[in-house]
Amino acid sequence: MKNNILVELRVGKDIENLPVPRGTTVKEVVDRFYMTKDRLKPVFALVNGFPRDLTYTMRHSCTLQLVDMRSRLGRLAYQRTVYFIYKAALHEIAPEADSVLRYPLNDGLLVDFDHPMENANELAFKIEKKMREIIASRAVFGKRVIRREEILSQDSPDCITSKMAYLTQTSDIQEVLEYSYKDYSAVFFDPIMQCAENVDIFEIVPYNGNIIIRVPHFASPTSLRPYRDDKKLYKSFNNLVEWRDYIDVKYIGDLNRKILNGEWRDLILISEAQHEKKIAAIADQIKQSGRRIVLIAGPSASGKTTFAQRLCIQLRVNGLKPLYMGTDDYFLERSEMVPDTNGKLNFEDLTAFDLDLFNDQMNALLSGREVDMPVFDFITGSKRYGTRITRAEKDQPIVIEGIHALNPKLTDHIADDQKFKIYISPLTALNIDPNNRIPVTDLRLIRRMARDMRSRNRTAEQTLEQWNDVRKGEEKNIFPFNGEADVLFNSTVIYELAVLRPLVEDGLRAVEPGDFKYLDAQRLLRILRCVAPLSDYSTISTNSIMREFIGGGIWVK
Repeated sequence: MKNNILVELRVGKDIENLPVPRGTTVKEVVDRFYMTKDRLKPVFALVNGFPRDLTYTMRHSCTLQLVDMRSRLGRLAYQRTVYFIYKAALHEIAPEADSVLRYPLNDGLLVDFDHPMENANELAFKIEKKMREIIASRAVFGKRVIRREEILSQDSPDCITSKMAYLTQTSDIQEVLEYSYKDYSAVFFDPIMQCAENVDIFEIVPYNGNIIIRVPHFASPTSLRPYRDDKKLYKSFNNLVEWRDYIDVKYIGDLNRKILNGEWRDLILISEAQHEKKIAAIADQIKQSGRRIVLIAGPSASGKTTFAQRLCIQLRVNGLKPLYMGTDDYFLERSEMVPDTNGKLNFEDLTAFDLDLFNDQMNALLSGREVDMPVFDFITGSKRYGTRITRAEKDQPIVIEGIHALNPKLTDHIADDQKFKIYISPLTALNIDPNNRIPVTDLRLIRRMARDMRSRNRTAEQTLEQWNDVRKGEEKNIFPFNGEADVLFNSTVIYELAVLRPLVEDGLRAVEPGDFKYLDAQRLLRILRCVAPLSDYSTISTNSIMREFIGGGIWVK
């Protein structure tokens, strides 16, 4: 029929050709044809490879791929949508109680008010009730694209604040998106879902006079994971917010102002001095504790190696003689490893390690006995001995860095009173503006990309392609154990996006359209284009954690 078009619906590896009337929306296709065994609802769609809302009308034959909460892109869009509905609901029931987005916490976002609300429990209940009313009404949100020239014009739209105009003026922002519901509107840099109907899994949790907006994690996309009070993470983020406010860099526009006004050298020096002070304080804690097994773990691109070396220096300042080692030399012989279901050897899993040998040798070092520590040869797949015969002196700390360092099974046979555990991660609280955050995971991804392109001869596209597997490994091997840590070290520095941007921007631009890697590349570019670039690294010390990613470091070349 002439009024029909052909939609090629792709679900995983399955492809189905569907004749539908011209003018059919994506949502209508979803309602008629799409269902997964987990009954996952799509968040948005790729129409001929380009992201489109479920309200999008298809007028020509096309390919249609649906994106749900199993995708990081889908989860981020869902989370932004829940946040917008929250803001719209808050505006209706308590317009005087405006809140700002702060940082991620407990599978959600912490938003706070100018003053902690005494009636936060009651307010949270009212907000969630109103949000569910908006969703039940199947509200459709207005959308408007605002171009750069409009933002900077004297007759800019009402939603464009003076701070947004300044941010645009000092950056390469090309456009923003205004979404509206009734008389409320908000500006975003990435899309939200225009229809509220599928936004049904979330909860509003009162927390210390503020609120956490919780949504499903991609590892359990159909339900909320059990609530866990991340007190250490909350404290670390709060310390960073206080520090950020103290140096007057609350948002990206403030960072741009510091860079363009020539204040960036002081900003770098202060940031690095803060790191040194915190590392020195951790070294003091270790000495006072008397514990000798110092365990350091953190996700990819946290700066673990540089941190561990700087900690060793501070321990030496305290009169100790730390013995530094990694866990990679304690892999099982390759012939002893069991392949996974795909026939591959998984070096990321704890089962790949010779745990008995590791525990025996660590206990031997603690007791003052001589140990023939192995060196793992990744070419032959076996351990070599005879080159690292070691004995630890009395009270000598042993600093161990590795992805499994906080997993209790790694050190199962070592006395707990000998262990001092450190979790390290770059926990950024520097957002673009009060409604648009910079995900911590994106900061790590940009760090890793800079390092991969500089020192490992990888393209930005290759880093993006590998990132999902990296994240899955972290979810299994690292994040479940961060609560075990005695200390959480935040390895971010306030200026880092400015120095990372020139290193990765061209690589991200080179990622071609066609799949999720392109969408991720464009999303990262939207973040980086908000930041004024900084290419002068001369003030960054050679022992800085940032040197792991920009080069020129004394421990990581």
